[in-house]
Amino acid sequence: MPGKFITFEGGEGVGKSTQAKLLAERLSTSSVKTYLTREPGGDVIGEEIRNLLKKSEEIDPVCEVMMIFAARRDHFVKIISPKLEQNYFVICDRFYDSSLIYQGLLKRVSIEDIMRLKQMAIGTFEPDFTIILDASFDTSHRRITERNLIPDEYDLMNRKKYDLIRSGFQKMAEIFSFRSVLINTEKSENIVSEKIWKTFQNL
Repeated sequence: MPGKFITFEGGEGVGKSTQAKLLAERLSTSSVKTYLTREPGGDVIGEEIRNLLKKSEEIDPVCEVMMIFAARRDHFVKIISPKLEQNYFVICDRFYDSSLIYQGLLKRVSIEDIMRLKQMAIGTFEPDFTIILDASFDTSHRRITERNLIPDEYDLMNRKKYDLIRSGFQKMAEIFSFRSVLINTEKSENIVSEKIWKTFQNL
């Protein structure tokens, strides 16, 4: 079976990490070679950039997106591309779609500049399938609070900013309908996981 690149997208607290892990586990039990990763992160350089971004209270948006694409390039060359060549199903918690929403829509970095960085970092490479998770601000805020982790600037977004990002991902699901599906995550993680699994099987 040829390798596939599957991404999970969406705002904060919608369950991306949980659902990406659950899908990876189900694929593994189905005898599919599976590799779970995330962005920014995935390898040493990416994780260092991730930690630096989380520790930085204020960072210029252009600098931020350049750092993210530096991590993405390293991740793509060292992890994603080799695993796909080895016929793995690579499941990634966020990819370049998040840059379009967070740094483009929210922080107003030029979409043209972001796409130029995308071309430099990964060329014409695209996910095979993108699962965009969706939840209300109230649900997101409750889940983030329940984590008991140190929040970053995105975890602390107000309703207006969250709704802007949410609507951006909803629109993205329409624009990239050929590779994306929008799934509401207001219900329990098991119900959401079953819906994702059925959607994935329909491919």
